[in-house]
Amino acid sequence: MRRWTALLALLVLAVSACGSENINAASSSSTPSSSTPSSSTTGTTPIGPKKLTKALLAIENQPKYKPSDWGYIAIDQETGEVLAAQNPDKMFDPGSTMKSFSVTAALNGYGSDYKITTPVYRVGKVSSHVLNGNLVLVGSGDLSFGLREQPNGSLYYENMPVLDHSYANLGIPGAVEPPGDPLAVLDEFAQQVKAAGITRVNGDVVVDDRLFTPIQWPDGIVSPMWVNENLIDIEVSPGSAAGQPTTIDWRPKTASYTVETQAATVAATESTRLQATETTPGHIVVEGQIAAGSSPTLVAQEIADPSAFARTAFIEALQRAGVTVTAAPTGPNPASLLPAKDSYQPGDKLAEHTSASLAAYVQLIMKVSYNRGADLMTCLAAVKSGSTDCEQGLVAEVNNFTALGVSKDAVFPFDGAGSDDHSRSSPRALATFYKNATGTPYAQALFDSLPILGKDGTLANVQPDSPAAGKAQLKTGNRAVSTPAEQTILLATASRVTSRARVAGSSP
Repeated sequence: MRRWTALLALLVLAVSACGSENINAASSSSTPSSSTPSSSTTGTTPIGPKKLTKALLAIENQPKYKPSDWGYIAIDQETGEVLAAQNPDKMFDPGSTMKSFSVTAALNGYGSDYKITTPVYRVGKVSSHVLNGNLVLVGSGDLSFGLREQPNGSLYYENMPVLDHSYANLGIPGAVEPPGDPLAVLDEFAQQVKAAGITRVNGDVVVDDRLFTPIQWPDGIVSPMWVNENLIDIEVSPGSAAGQPTTIDWRPKTASYTVETQAATVAATESTRLQATETTPGHIVVEGQIAAGSSPTLVAQEIADPSAFARTAFIEALQRAGVTVTAAPTGPNPASLLPAKDSYQPGDKLAEHTSASLAAYVQLIMKVSYNRGADLMTCLAAVKSGSTDCEQGLVAEVNNFTALGVSKDAVFPFDGAGSDDHSRSSPRALATFYKNATGTPYAQALFDSLPILGKDGTLANVQPDSPAAGKAQLKTGNRAVSTPAEQTILLATASRVTSRARVAGSSP
């Protein structure tokens, strides 16, 4: 009787619709029992490699999967022996399983307990409560910046079928705003500035976003500065009946944006389809339709210039606190006013916010499959390597997984989230990576971040009644695209599964 952990990378290249629920069920056909990275298998039911292969083959042979290509591998956690495999070295579009490499590159560089500090400095002299100079808010790559933070140090995340607000800008229904006040930290900063004896700023407010160069990746802009995770959340409510006007509320409200609704209320039997668009700079229009009698629906618009937005929001927070700023609150971020990089003096620090741990951020990113969050991890990995170029974070990812025994030619990352469909990975690469990651200092943080089948994150509503529910942890990834003719093709469905089972070496 041998003990093993089924590290199963199951990837599908499909040209017809295929359900991730079926794949997850197949991946969890063993009976896992543990929620820690150990190899303990006490109380589990034996399953043989032949039975696993047979179960997967039965799914592959379904008519709807006829156009699909399959690849998987199951390996023994302790010995590395291959127990079952099909096309294990074939390259597939990995989808969001690619987040495994971006978050661990950051964890490897900084450590699971690392916390991000975001400070505010004065540049100038204070006389009679007047700062003759500028305030500088230093963007430090804190994704949530006070949003989601819980008293126990964790970060709140959504569980399916409820979606994280980061998906609301894709027009997918079911998204909600995360808890917390997106302007709370800026209000705290403003109070601390006033407590330092400053009631007037004869100068400007500047955001220092030089930690890394902002980059546009498939899922949006990744910047060192984040307020409300750089989204305008817009809640749309239907009118009392078809044809009646819709109403909206949004957050955060600043002078940077105005929002209007042109969406229509339709009959209760019709579908809801909404989209937000920044039609002109600083003006967002919500279009589409919402069914009468339905609950408010969240849509979102990405903030086009995170640094300028944060500057405006901070100036307005200062005004609420009773601190006058002579500069106009709107307009571009005046980066030319910044002092030399890294020239700030400790005695000039007026305020500071400390984030949750990096492990908490990784858990948020992996549990909800947060695309721009994963991209941010790549940028932070670049910074740790001494670069301000986010693409150097991809180099850090490659260096990290090759150090764990994965061939350099088996994984090709083009972004941190797995949303660039140039990216490729093989089943063997993912399995080898996770097997060897169990020996790293960040193993627990990585394991804890994986969604739990039938219990939380993106898998909360998948196979909730399965014997494996609550015992199998998976990172899934899906890539789908649509044509103008309303055709949809699923490019890939990928799963990286961790479970516990006892295996009789030659049992059926």
